[in-house]
Amino acid sequence: MRPAEPDYYAVLQVDPQAEMEVIQAAYRRLAAKYHPDVDSSPGATEKMKLLNVAYEVLSHPEKRKAYDISGAGPRRQGDPAPGATPRQWTAWWLLPAAAVIIAAIFRPSPKLFLVLGFLSLALWLFRRWQASKS
Repeated sequence: MRPAEPDYYAVLQVDPQAEMEVIQAAYRRLAAKYHPDVDSSPGATEKMKLLNVAYEVLSHPEKRKAYDISGAGPRRQGDPAPGATPRQWTAWWLLPAAAVIIAAIFRPSPKLFLVLGFLSLALWLFRRWQASKS
């Protein structure tokens, strides 16, 4: 996908999480409004072409997934940056994991080991919860 590509979700005026039925309804509503037979303004044909391209991409699951992955669409909080590898995106958990491993090697009291493990688990669950909200 080219970086100059427009945000197809904004073109169709739908949320990036929208279901297929919502995308179809939005396309039909906007097509009825901007169709060159109905709208005689000079930009109606270009607007309709853009609507058709946006609908073509967002109405096919494979094309939509590729579009979302390409980074051309909107980014939600918690999404990896376009081109980020999974290692770069998930590296946040390495610090608590390292703390647990170090604690296991130096054999502190079992209570301290359990506390560190619990804190690591709580941090992991909190990050998963944040990612599911966005």
